[in-house]
Amino acid sequence: MSTIGGENLKKEDIYSIREFDRFYMTVLRLTDKYHLHTHFTILESRLLLEINRGNNTANQLLKVLKLDKGYISRVLKKLENEQLITKQTAESDLRIKVLALTPSGKTALKEIDRRADEQISDLFKDVDSTDIAQIIAAMQKIQTELSKD
Repeated sequence: MSTIGGENLKKEDIYSIREFDRFYMTVLRLTDKYHLHTHFTILESRLLLEINRGNNTANQLLKVLKLDKGYISRVLKKLENEQLITKQTAESDLRIKVLALTPSGKTALKEIDRRADEQISDLFKDVDSTDIAQIIAAMQKIQTELSKD
């Protein structure tokens, strides 16, 4: 069994992880142009969610999402033009723009959340509750292990 770059992952392990990634993206339809049958892309939806969570400056969003500054800037401008977010100058530092959801942005996010909840409920409707608990525990384990610095 060959390993990659002397690391502890075998080529077969990498293939299995990539296969699961493709499955996950397909089952949640993450490659659809519009997320959850809305007119929003997955990044637009995620930006609305993160702003609502308090990641409300471009720098915070860049850190959380690990995306190109120009790309996020263009998408934020689009959300602002659609009157889903506002930008206000921070009182503590005039260079910083604080982002906030508008009432329309809050309504859009509420609909995205509703559809996401429905998607997951539909996906797991035929899965036994014991199996759901095990799946969630496995997801938490993945998050814990991949979040270690």
